[in-house]
Amino acid sequence: MKIILINPSNPYNLYRVPTAIRRMPVLGHFFNKEASSVFPPLNLAVLAAYVPPDVEVRIIDECVEPIDFEAEADLVGITAMTGMAPIAYKIADIFRARGIPVVLGGIHPTILPEEAAAHADAVVVGEGELVWRDLIEDFRRKRLQRLYRADGWLDMRGLPRPRRDLLNPLGYFIPNTVQTSRGCPFDCDFCSVSRTLGRTLRDRPVGEVVEEIRELPGRTLFFIDDMINAKPERARELYRAMIPLRMDWGGQATVTMANDDELLDLAAESGCKLLFIGFETLAGKSLKKLGDPKLWRERLLKTVEKIRRRRIAIWGSFVLGFDGDDEKTIREMVQLAIDAQIDFAQFSMLTPLPGTALYEEFSREGRIFNKDWMVYTMGEMVFEPAKMSSVEVKERLIDAWRDFYSLPSIFRRIRWGRGWKRHAVLWLMNVGIHTAVAKARSGSLTRIEHQPEAQFERENAGTAAR
Repeated sequence: MKIILINPSNPYNLYRVPTAIRRMPVLGHFFNKEASSVFPPLNLAVLAAYVPPDVEVRIIDECVEPIDFEAEADLVGITAMTGMAPIAYKIADIFRARGIPVVLGGIHPTILPEEAAAHADAVVVGEGELVWRDLIEDFRRKRLQRLYRADGWLDMRGLPRPRRDLLNPLGYFIPNTVQTSRGCPFDCDFCSVSRTLGRTLRDRPVGEVVEEIRELPGRTLFFIDDMINAKPERARELYRAMIPLRMDWGGQATVTMANDDELLDLAAESGCKLLFIGFETLAGKSLKKLGDPKLWRERLLKTVEKIRRRRIAIWGSFVLGFDGDDEKTIREMVQLAIDAQIDFAQFSMLTPLPGTALYEEFSREGRIFNKDWMVYTMGEMVFEPAKMSSVEVKERLIDAWRDFYSLPSIFRRIRWGRGWKRHAVLWLMNVGIHTAVAKARSGSLTRIEHQPEAQFERENAGTAAR
């Protein structure tokens, strides 16, 4: 029996590595300059570990290689986030036209299983690990069900090792990724994590995490947990255990991490070099973790300074389009990111993803004017904002990328000091993004149009015809 697991790609997804960065030879000493995607699809590598040993399994990540539509397979599994769903459906349709059964899973099919079922022989709702082996056994016995709904949440203890051997490490900017927990205790109205992975935080034993890290090649990794500091005591235990490993690592954290000096010190000592922090917005009531809105600016500056003092770089995430946003608040937000000397920033559109409270609210209010999932990748306005037109928000998004990655901004934010190699890498990566932004046509850095779908049709016209 042969199974193919596929990760579809939208050519404008935010996980692609800008060509300008990949072409900087100096960065080749620190990162894989041939990479076309930032992270590998760890979810498929995990799912592959649940495949019985007598079944042959293959992973195809369209972000780094074309899909082999002529490949022999008895069963095809496709994962899909919302922005990738239309491409996933087209891939599924082609394989099904060949008579090969398809299983669809991931965030989008979990939220909209009826929609996904039109393009699949089976749909998995929830965490696939809980039903994958049963699904394979049902397929073998020719009794594949239309819907597999995972009951409860996966026990994170004793998990099998992800099948990283099925991934091409040369295709990824950061090939080593590790997950130590799932779930999110917060319930942000624009985020689907708590809806799909639960609000109960589930941790893997630290000893098991450390053993997995020891087996990784290289000295760099990224934790894909939604919050690597969600449980401070557990985070301390993990960081202490990592100190002897001498690894350089990054992860996603909340601004509250800066409130704990001991935790920050342990993170730095354990090898933390980068934290991705969702600042999101300074407009309205959204940034509750910074406390009193009157003190947001001062507290953000203090938060960033405390983290950077430990020589930990910050990649800040900012979202445009909240109801409290207007042209003034957006420009102030970008300027604050520059004043704080944040090392990197990501600017994206507020997107009411299916399954979120925001989607339900905007749907009730009739504010969503576009439900083409191809544009649900944080780079296009799909709803009418409160204080600005959708066109104005898109224009401010382009301005935000341009202003933050302007050369004067880079010179101001990346100050030279101890560790010249570290600063050189930060400076070169910023210049690479500056070059990518400068070369991009208006809005194309993050905007999604129908070109990905048209490109898919062009690339696979011959396959589809056969």
